[in-house]
Amino acid sequence: MRRTAYLFFAAISLLVAASGPVVGETRPHYGGTLRVMLQTSPNTLEVPTNTTPTTPTDYRDIARTLSLIGDPLVSLDAQDRPHPALAVAWQSDASARHWQFTLRPGVKFHDGSAASSTAIAQILGTLHPGWIVQASIVRASIVPSTTDSVSIDSDAPMPSLLAELALPRNLLLKRNPNGVPIGTGPFLVAEWQPGKLLRLAANEESWAGRPFVDAVQIEFSKSLSDQAIAFELNKADMIEVAPSASIGLPQHTESSSASASLSLPVELLALVFSANSKAQDPRLREALALAIDRKPIQSVLLKGAGDPAASILPNWMTGYSAVFSVRANPARAQIVLAGARQPALNQRYNLSYDPRDPQAQLVAERIALNAHEVGITLQVSLSGAEDLRLMRIVLPSPDPAMSLAEAARLLGLPQPEIPTALGNSPASPDDLYQAERSLLAGFAVIPLFHLPVASAASTRVHNWETGRLGGWGEAGSSLADIWLNESRPEAGSR
Repeated sequence: MRRTAYLFFAAISLLVAASGPVVGETRPHYGGTLRVMLQTSPNTLEVPTNTTPTTPTDYRDIARTLSLIGDPLVSLDAQDRPHPALAVAWQSDASARHWQFTLRPGVKFHDGSAASSTAIAQILGTLHPGWIVQASIVRASIVPSTTDSVSIDSDAPMPSLLAELALPRNLLLKRNPNGVPIGTGPFLVAEWQPGKLLRLAANEESWAGRPFVDAVQIEFSKSLSDQAIAFELNKADMIEVAPSASIGLPQHTESSSASASLSLPVELLALVFSANSKAQDPRLREALALAIDRKPIQSVLLKGAGDPAASILPNWMTGYSAVFSVRANPARAQIVLAGARQPALNQRYNLSYDPRDPQAQLVAERIALNAHEVGITLQVSLSGAEDLRLMRIVLPSPDPAMSLAEAARLLGLPQPEIPTALGNSPASPDDLYQAERSLLAGFAVIPLFHLPVASAASTRVHNWETGRLGGWGEAGSSLADIWLNESRPEAGSR
């Protein structure tokens, strides 16, 4: 089935070259249903808080789905710059222990209730019991009006609070008795079949303006090959593709039949040793890290997609990832292995992978081959107790300090020690580098590649490309701004 998907994308590249211009209106239209397919099978619309190695895809897909339903107080762009969302202004004291947020006036939740300071403070207080979150109302003395605001206080400095508030887990959502989220975003939940289907309807009273499409229908539990077939049969408008499959596909133009686009590298593919792994000797793990030849994996198995990596954070985020060497050194690996307390001879280590990832097994088998060449035996298997796992995680924030902390949590590493004594000042590159180096010192995690998120859309879809951070609510790549080619205009304007 994997071959079917790749053949489809190869064929569509030829079709694009031969296709003529699209005839029809090119002005924005209101109406229609955007049909989306995803691999993940969520049973709940909640961002995982204790993500296991089997749910990195769920984290990304649930997060970007919820971004259509709810809003954060603030958002961050790919340059780590904050932008207003439900908060239109904010300030903090010099120590970054006290923050004040002025709320956007007149915003309502999908159930019609006001997104007041009291409601927002209650949500944030529940999410973060360690914070002191308080609502306040400022009444103007000259012009009769009120301004809602929320204050957040902590005993410890919070220099990265804006980045924390922009994380998917801090979307401001209420829940109905069935656990269905109620937010303030551009779409509201119209139908929810856990693990199967989510239908979102346009929020007519969205503070950012009504979305162009009437609805977004998301079908879950669809493999990449099933998505490709549905796309070819015009049964899907937007699908996931492996980053390698998107290389060679054009960007969206008026003369193309389909388009694919890539985000920045916002995912990490790494080897993660389990807590009860038989491979406990750091020198054995170091030998494995030195044995892995990333270049052939990237050029052959990943078809040139992604960046070879030996760091947790990508270079676009920190500027220093090249300091961590990705060069394979089998000779050095054998020397390190010879000094290991734990002999590798006649010992097998189970290497597992995510079977939903179409490239994971091939990558795991190549790593096992590299390991064998230096005297380490890895058995690629989905059964039995795993000693290490080929794992893909989402780097959920463009803020490097926040992403490093979240990555450590997802990878089962201790939280990084990043100095916060400077209050509002962000962590310096040297502080980040030292913190990341400490996390990697024991080789409990071996980073391999930084990978982008890739999606394909038909020419029925206009005004969209994959967000630079891989999301669905980013400026310039929001599903709320998409319009469909055959839709009929409605009265009014966005």
